[in-house]
Amino acid sequence: MSFLQYILGASPAEPPTRTAHSAAIEDDVYPVHTFDDPGRNEILVTSWTMRFNDVLDKDKLHKSLVTLLERGDWRKAGGRLRQKVKGQGQLEIYTPRIYTAERPPVSFTSQSYNIPIEDHPLAGRLPKASEKPGLHPAPEEFREFAAPPGAPETLDHYLAGDVPMISLHITSFQNGTLVGLSWPHTLMDVMGQQALLRAWSLVLAGRMSEVPPMLGAKEDFLIKAADQSETLREEYVLKPQIMKTWALVKVLMNFVWDLFWYRTAETRTIFLPKDTVANLRLEARTELRPEEEVSEGDVLTAWTMRAVASALPKPRSITAVHAINARLRLRSLVDAPGLFVQNMVVAAFTFVEHSIAIGPLGPIARLNRQHLVEQATEAQILANLRELRKQPPGRVDPVSMICGDPDALLMPYTNWSRADLIHAVDFGDAVLKEGETGPSRINPPGTIVYHHAAALKPNPAARNFIMVLGQDHGGNQWITGILLRPAWAKIEEELRGM
Repeated sequence: MSFLQYILGASPAEPPTRTAHSAAIEDDVYPVHTFDDPGRNEILVTSWTMRFNDVLDKDKLHKSLVTLLERGDWRKAGGRLRQKVKGQGQLEIYTPRIYTAERPPVSFTSQSYNIPIEDHPLAGRLPKASEKPGLHPAPEEFREFAAPPGAPETLDHYLAGDVPMISLHITSFQNGTLVGLSWPHTLMDVMGQQALLRAWSLVLAGRMSEVPPMLGAKEDFLIKAADQSETLREEYVLKPQIMKTWALVKVLMNFVWDLFWYRTAETRTIFLPKDTVANLRLEARTELRPEEEVSEGDVLTAWTMRAVASALPKPRSITAVHAINARLRLRSLVDAPGLFVQNMVVAAFTFVEHSIAIGPLGPIARLNRQHLVEQATEAQILANLRELRKQPPGRVDPVSMICGDPDALLMPYTNWSRADLIHAVDFGDAVLKEGETGPSRINPPGTIVYHHAAALKPNPAARNFIMVLGQDHGGNQWITGILLRPAWAKIEEELRGM
């Protein structure tokens, strides 16, 4: 069982599946790399919804994305998932050599409402920035804008037909536009998402010559970096703490016990104004020595962890599981002459005793920073990769190699701040009409004012999960959490006091 599987959802029973042998012979075949194929049941379908306070030309958006996916190895993202051998899980991507109306690179749908976005009964409830912090509805409540009815929700849905991996779903209003994208997570991580958005924006602006090439479409540069790192061979610092079979069984038993007592968790979106975040950082700084540095991400980790720890029915240590993007840490990837659209994430762990987790923010943030600094060096990322490669093919899930105390509460964190998706998108050339004008507007035309993400098929067993979406154009922070009700009650209490 993969840790990612029970956090983000698993596939249902299998419908009929197309194998590579039944795919069109006119297709180009691309490999699915090691970290893109963690096993059949662990592949989820990601949905992402962007809100624009402008009316955008949906046909321009669609056409420019298609144009990008016709270019060089960007064509890989316009392909279809296939199994090499039925039932064995290894995947390939089959891309039509010539796209047609019957076999397009993108599934495109749209809908229009001749009303302001605020007057729509559902869209009018979308979160908006304000002067005060607060809680907002879950991304899943806005599923209508993420993808059309019948869109693939599991890997099996892609394998059962000739379905493009990327779905584009656009909803238009008199003064705004919602752009929904969905794709199987086997295609890319959040930095791959950023790469796709930047390239898409360039094509839309007529700057095709500036689009960087997609690298690693056929060669796995991440595995290559691990294999060629002879001068950076260190022992993985957490190797003694990697959980073996019986420890993993204990983790599973603890999880099942937690499910028995707390059957459901709630997903909500947290809004923290810029000033509120600054005050949290100041609070943490006053509890540290002058030479000790912590980031905004450390402080947000500490704040959410403390809320969860303070709501536990009995004392329990916490293990935070962070996603570290290797493309930002390995020199061979940082200096590469192009963009990688794939999964390049490894896990890092922060171990926090209960007495610390319920205390002041500063010590929690400091401990988080110390653990991440130790595990995020180039040598340690490579050591982590070598340990992961010891897993069987088709099972190399970066967060299935869990470290630490099996009795600790596991809290997965993913922080999208480095991807800065708010500023990665520039759809200015698709603006038909500015939907918001005047001094209240703080974002350039054709840019995002709000976004959220979720699995298209949520897992009811998911819990204790934090996704930091990053800052908006006003410097405010947005966070999505899947937490138990006592933890939400603690967060509500703190928000009222801010």
